[in-house]
Formats: sequence, C-alpha cells, structure tokens
Amino acid sequence: MLSASLKAAYQRLRSEQPHLYLRDAAAQLGVSEGELVPVAYEDDAVPLKPEFPAIFTELTRLGLLMGLSRNEWVVMETTGPYPSPAFDGPIGVLHSPIVDLRLYLMHWGYGYAVRSFGRDGKPLYSLQFFTPWGEAIHKVYLKDPAFLPAWEALVNRFAGPAPETVPPPARQNLRTLPAVDKGQFLADWKGLQDTHDFFALLRRYGLSRWAAVRLAEGTYTWRLPTSTFSDLLEWAQISQTPIMFFVGNTGIHHIFTGVVSTISPARGWINVLEDTFTLHLNPAGVAEVYLVEKPTREGPIYSVEVFGPEGEEVLWIFGARKPGQPVPPAWLTYVEKLRGTALAPAGG
Repeated sequence: MLSASLKAAYQRLRSEQPHLYLRDAAAQLGVSEGELVPVAYEDDAVPLKPEFPAIFTELTRLGLLMGLSRNEWVVMETTGPYPSPAFDGPIGVLHSPIVDLRLYLMHWGYGYAVRSFGRDGKPLYSLQFFTPWGEAIHKVYLKDPAFLPAWEALVNRFAGPAPETVPPPARQNLRTLPAVDKGQFLADWKGLQDTHDFFALLRRYGLSRWAAVRLAEGTYTWRLPTSTFSDLLEWAQISQTPIMFFVGNTGIHHIFTGVVSTISPARGWINVLEDTFTLHLNPAGVAEVYLVEKPTREGPIYSVEVFGPEGEEVLWIFGARKPGQPVPPAWLTYVEKLRGTALAPAGG
C-alpha cells in the first residue's frame, strides 16, 4: 500500500476507532506495525541506525524504563533501570532482578524513537524495535521525565535513514510432525545436560517446539487441560511460590522471576498486575498446555508450556531457580499434581 493511501486509510480507521492500538490498526489495514509507525507518528517517529548493541548499552543512562515484549497472545511489561548488556555475537543478555532479556539480534531489522500521546494527553517517549519485515520485537518507554535530555541525546546520536521493510518469510506450519527417528530423538532428549541444550536439539532434528513436545508425549511431556494456566496462576498467588514467566517472539525472550499477588481478569484478558511487572494473556491463545521435563546435570527441570492454535509458542512457566540451585520444593510438589491431571496422548 502506498504511503499516501495508507495514511488516508489509517486516518479513516482512527476516526472510527480512536483508541485502537497501532498493532491492531496495522492488522486491519493489512500492513506490518513497523510499516505503520512512520505513517501514524510522522515527524514524531525518528528512524534509528540498526546499532542495537550500542543503543542497549546507552539505555543504562535513561533511568527508570518500562520494557514491553509481546506475541499474538500475551504481553509482558517490566519496569526498572536497564542493566548493562552482554553480547556474544548476535545474542544479547540483560539480566537484573527486574529486567531480564535475551536478545536475538540476527532477527532484528530496525528501530524508531517515537513520541506519542497517552489517553491523558501526556507525551510518551519510546524506542521501538522491529524485525526486517516489521514485526514488533521490543519497546522501551521512558518513565522519568528528568532523563528526557539523555533520551534526546540518544535519539540524536543514533538517528538514521528510513528503513525499508522487506516481505515476511514464508509462514511455517509449526504443527507438522516430520519423519524422525523417535527412539533416537528421545535418547538425545534423555542426554540433555542443560535446559539451553534443548534449542540445539530442536535444530538438530528440524523440529518446532510444538512438534518436539508432541513427539515426547508420555515420556518427557504430558498434555494438560487448557484450564491449567489459570489454575497455576491461582496456585502461585495462594502459595506465594516464586515462578518464572518466559514470553517471547522472533527476536526476544522477556523473563520475569518472582511471586504473583494480583490477578485481575478484564475485557476478556487475564492480567497479572504487580508493582514492576505486568502480564496480559488472551485466553483464546491457550490452545494446548504441556508439562515438560528436561533432564539436566542438576536433575530434571519442569516447565508448563502454552501453545497457540497454530502450534506457536505463547509462554513458558518454570519454578524460580538460579543455575546450580534447586527449584522450590513447592513447585516440584505442584508438578506431580499436574502430572496426575494429564490427558490421554493426542493422536497424529
């Protein structure tokens, strides 16, 4: 869609639905969110050079920030100072008790510095990052106006030419079960030494996470009722057992570790609302839930993993732990309870 016609179409849509989120507006207009940003915000959207490690290093100078990551079904927000990042090639790690991110920069394309306005009319200052085809990866919002000069200095330093959005890659069928040697696959699963080895296992066999979980059903994975997510939140709230949420998309994993105190369903979404952390989940995205066991040199690690209607990863939940430390005993007890609710293995 040409920029002039896209702008006219967006303005019509905004007049009809003034509170529509930009992501939803882009979907209705048949374009990516990244493509719509310069149309919606015009001169208030400054394109950034794709110097992402340097940009994230400078975020430590901006005081209190709110970071937002999402996929189709869930949104996670954490508020705190951004720690200094560490990079190993295209992989970036930001880790503090509040802000915990894994950046996969091989999938990042471009960014914008955006000035927008909230429903209260106050300005919002953000840095927004996208894949080359315009899928939103991560957004960072300035929370303390005292740091606006530092924010402006960052924008001036990294301002760059307007990016070109490329077509999205061909959509993969994540629910395909490739022909693999299941016995060898399960043997290799049994040989895992660290939870991070699981990613290499998927690559070696050319499997989506959904396909791997389905192949291991009854041995290392157990399909659970879709009500498990809500039940788990209630259990975590009552027991005050620390847990970990992982929310990801193409370019990031956003992690929260802590206790859940406030659960508030609203407008069809399930919301977890804490002082420095919020989670918003659309229950329509909870198509399948699995309990997953991964062997490690420190003993088995268990997660509850939610998949969407097309086999896409929605979020993962673990018992809170640090490397070399055991998970809370209450989590292991709850895992055994979940195993007792497992459904019959799915066919296909």
